[in-house]
Amino acid sequence: MRPFIFFLTVCFVTIECQSTFAADDASGTDAFLTRYCVDCHGTTTQEATLNLTSLPRDFGHPDHSRRWVKIHDRIASGEMPPRDADQPTAAERKAVVASLSESITAAEQAMSINVPRLRRLTRAEYENTVRDLFDMPGIALAGNLPADGSSHGFDKHPEALDISHVYVAKYLESADHILKYAIATRPEPPAIHTRRISLVNRGGFVAHIVMNGDGVLLKNRQPDPDFPPAAEQNHLDQGAHERWGSFRNGATVGLFRHEDESVSPYLMEHVTIYPARYRVRTSLWSFQWDKGLVLPGRGTEAGRLSVVQLTGDGRGGQHPSYVLGYFDAPNTEAMEHEVVVWLNHNEIIGFNTASLAPAANYYKKKRAMEFTGPGVSVDWLDVEGPLYDSWPPRSHQVLFDDLPLAEFKAAEHPNVRAPRRVRPRQIGAGQNRPDPEPGVWTVASNDALKDADRLLATFLPKLFRRPVPDDVRQQYVDIVSKCLKAGDCFELAMRTAFRNALVAPDFLYHIEPSDLVDDFRWPAGCRTSCGTRCRTSNSCSTRCRRICVDQTFCTRKLSVYCSILKQIASSKTSSVSG
Repeated sequence: MRPFIFFLTVCFVTIECQSTFAADDASGTDAFLTRYCVDCHGTTTQEATLNLTSLPRDFGHPDHSRRWVKIHDRIASGEMPPRDADQPTAAERKAVVASLSESITAAEQAMSINVPRLRRLTRAEYENTVRDLFDMPGIALAGNLPADGSSHGFDKHPEALDISHVYVAKYLESADHILKYAIATRPEPPAIHTRRISLVNRGGFVAHIVMNGDGVLLKNRQPDPDFPPAAEQNHLDQGAHERWGSFRNGATVGLFRHEDESVSPYLMEHVTIYPARYRVRTSLWSFQWDKGLVLPGRGTEAGRLSVVQLTGDGRGGQHPSYVLGYFDAPNTEAMEHEVVVWLNHNEIIGFNTASLAPAANYYKKKRAMEFTGPGVSVDWLDVEGPLYDSWPPRSHQVLFDDLPLAEFKAAEHPNVRAPRRVRPRQIGAGQNRPDPEPGVWTVASNDALKDADRLLATFLPKLFRRPVPDDVRQQYVDIVSKCLKAGDCFELAMRTAFRNALVAPDFLYHIEPSDLVDDFRWPAGCRTSCGTRCRTSNSCSTRCRRICVDQTFCTRKLSVYCSILKQIASSKTSSVSG
């Protein structure tokens, strides 16, 4: 299906700030410039390419305003007129400086008050907005978007937040990602499982470093007799120990080694399948290791849990991660900790001995039996979930409200495209498995266009953060209508409308100050949708388009976005299946 890429660009017609001098001031300023300046900056001679006789007194125009500011500053500082030219009196200089200052300031104030500012959402704002709207508090989006720029030391300055085809492509990918996980695809929630995980995962980093002396397995606060600490004759075959069950006997894992560029301890047996909230519990304590003896430690140590986002095929280390929290590991007495966290698809839990100094024993002759220093122990880690407050989840209800889910049976819906459900693909060494697929379940509607209008009337104002006029909503309803006529089922048609709303400038751009939006609202305001809507009528015309283009503020930022979306609409074929 060739999608109709729909977008709405809110354009604001700039208010001309052509400030002019008052009659008496203009006469005095003109006399000043004529007497002291035009000999070098006039029709005949134009030093520094400046012709004061033809320079417009349009202080609201950025280019003209910058030149008048320089003129003001040089007259005020005494730099102009130059020392070897006739000099004005102090009163003349003060008067012209005051007149220029008043006009420039008035123009700047008019611009800042009367012209709403447009700027694109930063990556963090975009991610947080989606998280709040869909109640998906940990969905990871910012890392997949291009980095934001900075201007004048600020990362929220409009000049720093440009747009390009790269941004547009990434926003489209993000919209598909959001809808993929926001929409419920089964009549019942995935089953809740609780998995107890050891830090010495099968095939993991920690088993390797324990075998080489940077950790130890403990039972009853003593070295595990079935897995002695690595010494001169260290453990050579990790696979053999895994087959013997050495890492599945419930032993505590004590670590001496801090995370570094070559060691990243992961609890790999749980690799998240269903994005949702999960309850994570762990038991930590600390001790002092003295060449094979477990002694009381130096005090409370700290362990760090992190959320690790597996990339590629999940192998290797140094995957992107963020800190979940730092937790006490008391001296010899275990302490249990619990936290509820959002986990995305293919995310795992990482661990680090946060309070320990870097240490490595693998290169020492006697390895662990030569080491004296503190250690942090992890008895176990439990992961319980996925946890939902209700089903369908809040993210689905934001889009489809109370419409029911029904099984899609192709025989009952000939010539209608159903959403394509793909079994979740798990990477890494996870031992948890997805639930059996229940078949194709999708949102059912008895009156598609009426329900589409109702759902969009609720969703669009929340997404755009402002009231949405009826004619704007109707354009999204028209998208649903076109998709239904093309053979899409109701869910697919609504996905297309939601997808377009998620890449619309109405969502991606801030309009500041917000209390002035009503002065430019639709249809009175200038609006572009592959053309321009007139201020005086709702029709599109070449004349109105030309008028809009003449307003530089209206087109400077958003015309780029407009052209990119039109290119994608005409050249890129995309599937919107679920």
